[in-house]
Amino acid sequence: MTEIDHIEASLLESYYINHDESQIKINGEGNNILGACNKTHTRLWVSKNKSKEALNAIGFLPKYHGIIVKDGTELYNSFGIALSQCLSHILRYLKPYYTEIKHISPHKMKEFLSNCIKKRNTLIDSGVSSFADDEYKSLINEYDSIIDTWEKELKEDNKNYLFNDEYCLWRRMKYANKNMDKEYRGVRDEILYFLKDFKVPATNNPVENAQRPAKIKQKIGKFRSSTGADNYVIIRSCISTYKKKDTNVLKSLVSAFNGIVTIA
Repeated sequence: MTEIDHIEASLLESYYINHDESQIKINGEGNNILGACNKTHTRLWVSKNKSKEALNAIGFLPKYHGIIVKDGTELYNSFGIALSQCLSHILRYLKPYYTEIKHISPHKMKEFLSNCIKKRNTLIDSGVSSFADDEYKSLINEYDSIIDTWEKELKEDNKNYLFNDEYCLWRRMKYANKNMDKEYRGVRDEILYFLKDFKVPATNNPVENAQRPAKIKQKIGKFRSSTGADNYVIIRSCISTYKKKDTNVLKSLVSAFNGIVTIA
């Protein structure tokens, strides 16, 4: 097995992965950089398309049977055993509706989710692995209460120019994505997953950080071929993993080019 094979094998056994996709250009044409990571390993791929067919062609996600932390896309709905949505994205989606429109409920939701993250982090730092049952139920009820109040607020202010977008966000946050008609399919369970599973991160920031070097490269140069881009993401995958494992990057890269695997 090569170094990159070991990275993929380790990620496939991971309890969770952060997964994301981002646009890049290869010789002026649009492509995508896909990423999967956890605390110890990173794997990046280049794909011409951002679709389920492309993910199936790469072959990683069809073999992964853990929890996927992702953004608001439905791209991963047929992969993994559960989905957890990045709270950083949700907080970002809420912002226009309390800063520009001045609606109260989106701000209450932002404060609620932010406080939940803080409470969770405090418990994790104390060695606690979950909310107590009564506190967990109380938090779920508070979320639902804010959602219900938000609905009333929307009905009272349905002439606002951003109303349609805000309504779509509210609807997505209210409904679950299982056993629902497509018109009402939402992401409630994905958003609240972080409350019941402390082993899964609340955000997708790690994989976005892993993709950043490729994005920065676009500003100072470009990928001239698919082969070059593929080689780049393999090397970046190894570098990111070496850093996470506190391994000497230069020595490990030299070993990898000589066929010596250093990643366990």
